[in-house]
Amino acid sequence: MLKKNLKTLGLMLVVVFAITSYQQRAMITGKAPELHGIDYRNGPTLVYFWASWCSVCKTTSAFVSTLADEEKNPGAQIISIALSSGNDDQINHYLQEHGYQFDTLNDDNGQMSEQWGVTVTPSIFIIDSQGGISHTSTGITSLWGMKLRLWLASISG
Repeated sequence: MLKKNLKTLGLMLVVVFAITSYQQRAMITGKAPELHGIDYRNGPTLVYFWASWCSVCKTTSAFVSTLADEEKNPGAQIISIALSSGNDDQINHYLQEHGYQFDTLNDDNGQMSEQWGVTVTPSIFIIDSQGGISHTSTGITSLWGMKLRLWLASISG
């Protein structure tokens, strides 16, 4: 019984890894593209691509908002980029309606997501203080996972 459960778990992990790798295939690596008004030298930066219509983003957005709201992360920057989520007023209404506390850029023309290689939402990039992409992820992620990645970026950059 235990052997069968371990095989099933192993197979599930392989499938999850394959799906995640496929989703991240186009995400850029190396130096992060410039974002209007963001200076990566101010410490690690979390760049979060999301959409108002994305059901998975609702969970991740709550974690990103908590992270942005915490006073314990004074050196980290949090910036989000809304994809195909309406005009600025609609996005601001959505953020207020859900109580999200993060700065958001509107990628209404898809130019930023294309530049970063984002093909799924949510997508997260962690940028170190040298402007290099140190971590990427897609799909649901935990608050602690984001904190850990930001901390790793702060000690590596």
